[in-house]
Amino acid sequence: MKKIITVLFFQAIILSAAAQSDDVKTLFSKESEIRGFGSFDMKVTDFNEEVALFLGGHGGVILNKHFMFGGGGYGLSTDNDFDFTDESGTTEKLNLYGGYGGLILGYVIAPKEVIHISFPVLIGAGGVEVTDDSRPRVDDQRATIERSAFFVVEPMVEAEMNVARFLRIAVGGGYRFIQGADLDVNNISDEDLSGWTTGISFKFGKF
Repeated sequence: MKKIITVLFFQAIILSAAAQSDDVKTLFSKESEIRGFGSFDMKVTDFNEEVALFLGGHGGVILNKHFMFGGGGYGLSTDNDFDFTDESGTTEKLNLYGGYGGLILGYVIAPKEVIHISFPVLIGAGGVEVTDDSRPRVDDQRATIERSAFFVVEPMVEAEMNVARFLRIAVGGGYRFIQGADLDVNNISDEDLSGWTTGISFKFGKF
């Protein structure tokens, strides 16, 4: 939790400094310009000590070309299995599934430049499930060993390119902080599910 607070604190300083100017301005005014977009995202990360690919997207509104408000969600798309040894010494291969999503806030620096920087942060929740896929399914449902919900914060730094008026491509990286995952049976901790992430985003809309 201290890591989350520290990262959010420094990101707030960066956004605040980037937004300052000589004139006092407000977020909403008669001259406010509101535009919108949606995206397709791919994220490569470490998830329970395995390289994982998350697919998803996000979208929202862009206020005055700089401030972004929206939401997004991501799901684990790769097979992430692991060996688990029980108290009797028996080892079996189990499978891990999960996803997360929530509110996304961000600030874009110099959006009119061909290449510019943005600072998005996702704040939300997710879920993770441990299953034994070797067991037969019942009513098309996997054999679940345990599952848990969790809280997630994922700050990112992205380099965006204005490819066209309706298209931006962003490449960036950040860290996914997970708190509250309760998977005691399989000894999977918050730290196992947290990790550095890098990805690419294809954004379509009116910028």
